[in-house]
Amino acid sequence: MAIIIQDGLGKGYGMRVDSEGRLHTVAHTNPTDFHTNNDYGKVWSLPFGPRDPTGADDYVFYLQNTGVNNIAVTDIRLSCTGAASRIAINKVTGTAAAGTTIVPVARNLGSTAAPVATAEDSVDITGLTSAGTLFYMELTAVSTLYHLRTTSNIILPKSSAIGISVATATCVVTGVVSIVELV
Repeated sequence: MAIIIQDGLGKGYGMRVDSEGRLHTVAHTNPTDFHTNNDYGKVWSLPFGPRDPTGADDYVFYLQNTGVNNIAVTDIRLSCTGAASRIAINKVTGTAAAGTTIVPVARNLGSTAAPVATAEDSVDITGLTSAGTLFYMELTAVSTLYHLRTTSNIILPKSSAIGISVATATCVVTGVVSIVELV
């Protein structure tokens, strides 16, 4: 038995459906992170740096999800002084050591929610092993802001972590990592 969706105005207009079973609609949509920020206050900036790596390929940023809900990294903004460098955003394992806690900044200024995560920066976060490179960023010019955005996001399930390493020791990196708790 077919169900017919009709308008609520009593005029008898039925809903149109195309050959792939999609409804024809006109709608207002919001990005997921806007909805999460507006309704739950669970979007944050993680500002870090400036960090001058001790050596080549040192980790200057670390983020681990210590909560139950997934955390998504929506974008990363980086700039450098000193020297240009290649930056690697890696999935990491191990226990981070020698980092300084980053204080998250809520993107909803009325929110008191805090991410259930560990975020740290340092000139050399030790104890980490790369389990694969997610992205590279080429910081080819100093004093220039570079922005990595990905529609798929980087999803961190419980206990998973990422690290940002810098290939050139004289590349002083400053950045902001944007995260959202997926509710």
